[in-house]
Amino acid sequence: MLPKAEHMKNRKSLQVFTLILIFMMPATVQFFQVSAKVTEIIPYQIHLSWQHDTSTTMTMSWKTSEVTESIVQYGLGSTYGSEETGLSGTLHTVELTGLTPNTVYHYRVGDGNTWSIDLDFKTGNVDEHAKFLAIGDSRTNRADRRVSSRQISKVSADFAIFDGDLVESGLDANQWNDWFYDLKDLLYEFPFMSALGNHEKNHTNYYKNFAFPGKEEYYSFNYGPVHISVLHTCVESYGGTFDEQIAWLHTDLQAHNDYPWKLILMHKPAYASSTRYNLGQYDDIITLLVPIFEQYNITMVVSGHDHFYERLMNNNITYVIAGSIGAPLYDLSPALTIPQSIISEAVYHFTLLDVYPNQLNFRAFRMDYSLIDEFTINKDDKPDLRVEVVQNKYTGYFNLTQEVNIRVTNIGTQDITEVTEASITNDTTVLHTQAIPALDVGESYVFQKIWSVSEPGTYNWTITVDDGEIIDEVVEGNNEIALFFYALEYPTTETSYSFNILMIVSFVMMLMIATVIRRKRKE
Repeated sequence: MLPKAEHMKNRKSLQVFTLILIFMMPATVQFFQVSAKVTEIIPYQIHLSWQHDTSTTMTMSWKTSEVTESIVQYGLGSTYGSEETGLSGTLHTVELTGLTPNTVYHYRVGDGNTWSIDLDFKTGNVDEHAKFLAIGDSRTNRADRRVSSRQISKVSADFAIFDGDLVESGLDANQWNDWFYDLKDLLYEFPFMSALGNHEKNHTNYYKNFAFPGKEEYYSFNYGPVHISVLHTCVESYGGTFDEQIAWLHTDLQAHNDYPWKLILMHKPAYASSTRYNLGQYDDIITLLVPIFEQYNITMVVSGHDHFYERLMNNNITYVIAGSIGAPLYDLSPALTIPQSIISEAVYHFTLLDVYPNQLNFRAFRMDYSLIDEFTINKDDKPDLRVEVVQNKYTGYFNLTQEVNIRVTNIGTQDITEVTEASITNDTTVLHTQAIPALDVGESYVFQKIWSVSEPGTYNWTITVDDGEIIDEVVEGNNEIALFFYALEYPTTETSYSFNILMIVSFVMMLMIATVIRRKRKE
């Protein structure tokens, strides 16, 4: 054993070393700031949904690691100005009411001390327009669903509907944590409305994580000219029946029969070119639900369960399988193709619906934004020009260039025989004009424009076609789009380099002191 004096000497050496490390930190203030942040209770898994009117309300949900207050600050700018509270807990839900339709609000969630970043949402309009995503089956492939979420988040839409099978097992809380992390890009951008799949198992975890209207197992909501009824088609997961749901569906569709477009969202499909369909596993859907869809002239039924994309038609109803943004893809076999099938492809995909009172346009895209499928239903016999760039948000370093492909399509019912013009403006400055040739029904014209800037910042383009309204169209509202560019500054490596040098020097000093102590002990 070391003599007491020697022991005290070694102890002093360690104390000196500790003091040296503290003084070598970049700044004492920074040190204490980092320590303080550890005690903060950060809101996470933030997402939006609706429990009531989509034009005047919005619901925020989030979690915290400890019990805290539930507070949302919101307003027309990042200074907020209004506040709403909910019940304290670790699972937080706060509904904002009395909002103005078709308005962008900023918000943040927290406990009064610790806040999320500034986020925003837009309330719905009453009856004019709805543009929304229909996706499903994220399940197991985490890397793939992260890519899907990131790509989908760059698309312009008002909200997203999801046809079920969010996770592999709804009983596993860790899988839900992973799911919220992997889909955070998408959830930050869009209010999210989901149907139950068989893998959710009707478990309480699902109901804890989301806030939907009414019973939540099945429900409906309206957005613009669209009424959406959300069904639970996996009732066998808890030994249930369709009886109560069918009675509710009749009441729901009767009450909303005047809507120009009615859509069903559910997990199990009625029709699919799959082994399951050929084995009769969807017979209950065909027997119990399809007659109701036909009775109330449903426009479209969106489902998942089979992991591919497919569009089918039966008795004037369009059936879409939006079957994977991350679940394992199924092989498609010509031997399984059923007569109702129009097009199918086994690929990760998302679908986009652009709906006005007199027009519904539907498109399916691969994750690289290439088009799989498209169709349009017009209620007026006219031509219609639509301008579009599928990806409307671009992020990159400020001195790089980005090629933007701009597509103008005639999605009406009559040919366009005249030349029109497209313009690109930045605020009030016209950056480019482009002649658009005459287009037959279904024909597109694509032109490219290079975006580049010399300084970091946020930039925007507005692209307008037929601004002079030469063409009498089905819809005038789809003649203009906005693009957003976020030009980033290159990161500096100075701070990280200094920190690495500090760590190396500290490590060397620690070894030196440890060596001295060992030698003293041997002596």
